[in-house]
Amino acid sequence: MTAPRPLALLALLAAACGVACTVGSEVPPAASQPPSPKAREAAQWATSARAASSAGNFAEAAKAYEDYLAALAKDADRDPADYANGLTQLAGCYYRLKFFARAATTYREAVACEAGRLGPDHEDVLGLWSILASVELRQGNAPEAERILRKLLATEYRLHARGRREAATLLTNLAEALEAQSQDREATQCRQEAKDIRHKLCDEC
Repeated sequence: MTAPRPLALLALLAAACGVACTVGSEVPPAASQPPSPKAREAAQWATSARAASSAGNFAEAAKAYEDYLAALAKDADRDPADYANGLTQLAGCYYRLKFFARAATTYREAVACEAGRLGPDHEDVLGLWSILASVELRQGNAPEAERILRKLLATEYRLHARGRREAATLLTNLAEALEAQSQDREATQCRQEAKDIRHKLCDEC
């Protein structure tokens, strides 16, 4: 097996990590209902996590996000979106720290939360799956990356039969997963399909 080559999708992952480590401000509570002690505790950890992330201290940020999620888990009134966002941010910190196994596990938790909240075909859910595929390849699990990318590609064609740039990106990333397993012939076919889609889209502009 050849060494995994960097995915084009890693640019998406880098952007996602950057967003994950900076967004997620709390929604101000309604004036008539002050936040509970558990909600205040979670908000404090979220503030600490964002500050650490902004400073580039991802080890400290990861610990704060872990505490943030633990506080949310104890709050029966927590917003599921906040919990899923916290998981995504924590996974991004793990990735920055090169804790790829932890990142993959945490992204899977985020996928499960968001799929239950938004539905399996939501763009945010599919985006998380794409990032997870890149993490799996980065930690040397090319077969799992291939499985995820094939599933994503099938979903993309089901939802958008005419082909979009997203399909071309998935094909390019699938090619890299295949090349990591020395499946060069199919990888070449995937790259050609991606090229054809891009040319078609350019002709339609």
